[in-house]
Amino acid sequence: MKKKAKPVKKKTTKAKSKTTRVRVATGKKPKVAAKAHGKAHQGDPRRRYFTHEGLKLHYWEWGDPNEHTYVFVHGIRDQGRSWDHFLDALRRRGVPIKHAVALDLRGHGDSDWLGLSRAYQHEDFLTDLAGLLKHLDKEPVTIIGHSLGGSMCLLYAGTFPERVKRMVLLESLGPFARADEEVPNIIAERLSGRDYIEIPFPHETVQAAAKAIQKTFPLIPDRAALHMAEHGAYFKGGRYRWKHDPILRYRTTTAMSEGQIEAFIKRLQCPILFVYGTESDFMKSVRGHRAQLFPNAQIVPIEGAGHHIPHEKPEELAEVVVPFLLSE
Repeated sequence: MKKKAKPVKKKTTKAKSKTTRVRVATGKKPKVAAKAHGKAHQGDPRRRYFTHEGLKLHYWEWGDPNEHTYVFVHGIRDQGRSWDHFLDALRRRGVPIKHAVALDLRGHGDSDWLGLSRAYQHEDFLTDLAGLLKHLDKEPVTIIGHSLGGSMCLLYAGTFPERVKRMVLLESLGPFARADEEVPNIIAERLSGRDYIEIPFPHETVQAAAKAIQKTFPLIPDRAALHMAEHGAYFKGGRYRWKHDPILRYRTTTAMSEGQIEAFIKRLQCPILFVYGTESDFMKSVRGHRAQLFPNAQIVPIEGAGHHIPHEKPEELAEVVVPFLLSE
């Protein structure tokens, strides 16, 4: 049997590749002093934590907990402060958001990582949202989710329809269903990546991290990319490194069938607004079919927006969302 070659360390300043394969002995998140970067909107938010399923999960809180609660859930490899510019835009347009919370899902932001012995599954993220709302002890709430976060919002509202007042889904009509024949390849992908995980090289400056974001998502403007880097990375060892668990690059090994997803959709009771970007291909393959399952939902496109609408077009998004949130 051939011995596995040890990974070769590469200099980050001269590397041609943007990722490197590193041996990971544990999925435990590096301990780094929490630090807020950049300018917060409408007053600095408060850091909050709660324990859920043995994990220390983090969320941001603005305003008075006695007021109606707006819950924001980010997408994959993002974090709670991704909503700042959109929240600003909503408030400037008169939406009385007096209490808002933005969750860092497990493996994201300042929440705990799982570890290599476990995979991140959709039902785990759903329990994070349910755990937060149980911790807050507030209902009904308004929930707003982007991409993965939108899928979790939909599943939660389909599980507990009486606990949700209204729901905004950005670039999401629920999770993707998975064909049976895909599962072996996904499990093989997971097993082959247990010892080595490709992670982005750390960046020397937060500006360099922002540029890396824009290289992958060119529709995100400079201001938003810098904000994402300031809050989505931590500084350690002279470099900026991403806060999310690198194992999140691997796909979940479990998924619902289309019939199961439709069962959740049929249980929805609250008003729903679905917003998508005209430049995004995300959910395009199922958009027509899924949209027919929401007879009472409003479906609105944002011209020129890609997948990351809250970062790319916060003002235009607010123009669409405000009438929905203010309606009775």
